[in-house]
Amino acid sequence: MFKNSLLADGVKEDHIIKVDLDSIENRELTTDGLNLYKYIMNKIKDDYMYYILLDKIQRVKDFESVLNSFLRKNNLDVYVTGSNSKFFSTGIITEFRGRGDEIRIYPLSFSEFYNAYEDKKRALKDYMTYGGMPYILYLKTTEEKSEYLNDLFKNTYLKRRIYKNGINI
Repeated sequence: MFKNSLLADGVKEDHIIKVDLDSIENRELTTDGLNLYKYIMNKIKDDYMYYILLDKIQRVKDFESVLNSFLRKNNLDVYVTGSNSKFFSTGIITEFRGRGDEIRIYPLSFSEFYNAYEDKKRALKDYMTYGGMPYILYLKTTEEKSEYLNDLFKNTYLKRRIYKNGINI
């Protein structure tokens, strides 16, 4: 959604570098932070602003060094996501204090969700059925929405509980 917003604001597509670090095709970028750093820097072709969107940064070995290096570049605006307890540990938050902002994303309120619909009755039904997760608005079928919520539950709640409690599967 953020990439689409940047494009709508007139940012050139080649100045938006989006990397999903949980995808198999990007596995080599996670084994060493230097790999990710070189990959991104090879895409920088001029002094204009580049927007770096990194999803699941906690998968990158030594990601702190990579982020610190990016923060030293004047023409990089870096956005990272993470849902892992390592990423949100107090050590990480302390290391980047004053050099970035943490934005916690919450589900949409009904008012926000409602405004995205033309069919207001459908908005209420969908909100009551699927909740206010923003990505739901992009999915078309019941199956897609159910699969998304099921995956979200598995990948956030269950994995976090298993990790936090030291459960071996």
